[in-house]
Amino acid sequence: MIDWIESNQSSGGMIFWDDKKKFDAWDHFECLTALAIMGRKKSFLKGLDWFVDNLSKDSQIFSLYKGEKITQKYYEIHHAIYFSVPLLQGFYIFEEIDLLKKNFETLKKIVEKTINSRDDYGFFYWAEKNGEFQDNSLISATSSIYLSLKAAIEIYKFLNEDTKNLEDITKSIEQQFIGDMSRFNRDGIERSRFSMDAYYPYLAGINLDSSKLLDLLSDFYVPGMGIKCVKEEPWVTFAESSEAIISLIRVGEIKFARKIMSEIENFKNEDGIFPTGYQYSEKIFWPDERSTWTNAAYIIAKDCLYDVTKKKKALLV
Repeated sequence: MIDWIESNQSSGGMIFWDDKKKFDAWDHFECLTALAIMGRKKSFLKGLDWFVDNLSKDSQIFSLYKGEKITQKYYEIHHAIYFSVPLLQGFYIFEEIDLLKKNFETLKKIVEKTINSRDDYGFFYWAEKNGEFQDNSLISATSSIYLSLKAAIEIYKFLNEDTKNLEDITKSIEQQFIGDMSRFNRDGIERSRFSMDAYYPYLAGINLDSSKLLDLLSDFYVPGMGIKCVKEEPWVTFAESSEAIISLIRVGEIKFARKIMSEIENFKNEDGIFPTGYQYSEKIFWPDERSTWTNAAYIIAKDCLYDVTKKKKALLV
């Protein structure tokens, strides 16, 4: 599995979804986190360097690429800041403080840009296009930013940098999830249909009522198969299943997490690689792809669940 992920890395360091060469930075970082976990230091460092070299002058990264070509020329705010997660995981695995020192100024600029990408109520805009923020805030994206900021705080601490402002911001994010949530999903699109909106706040470690997670997942869990992406669709996806496993670990539901893990492992192909998802009504793998980030999510979840590396986990920070 990790060999296959590594084989989808370009000579310059980009880790594509697959041989069709679709690319986005968030999924790239998911793959880098898996590479770190599996000790693939050379590929990990090459992937970090590609990102640093391709940041915009205001420390953001374009939303989507096809090969080397940018295909979506706007920035999703939660993408660049996710850099902190593989960076922290790499430090946990390789135990080299110089890795953090080398990348700190880049991380600091990304953090500053991110925390300045909020509306008047303190909610993070989901994107920036042509210098203007796009007026919406998303639950899953905000949860990802929260997790990324927590990873950044850990990095700051290792380097003896002040963390008070970042800690205050993470506390304010927590309040957004227990207070008036009307600032989320302001475009009127009903995203509670998606499992990510259900589990991602828990995966990120936002302090919520853990008992509610099982109720939320009951709308998405398919016994013997894993977690659906969309509530009404007969389609389980193995990245969402892996991420749900991490959220269950967060709230201490280890037995259920292990059950899902054992169920999804039946869907690996003969090479030990997961497809992106399985449409169980038609009994077909869909879409017709194997995605690197799906397999990376599984590697991360496996380490979180079974402590494969015997090292700290950036996803559980």
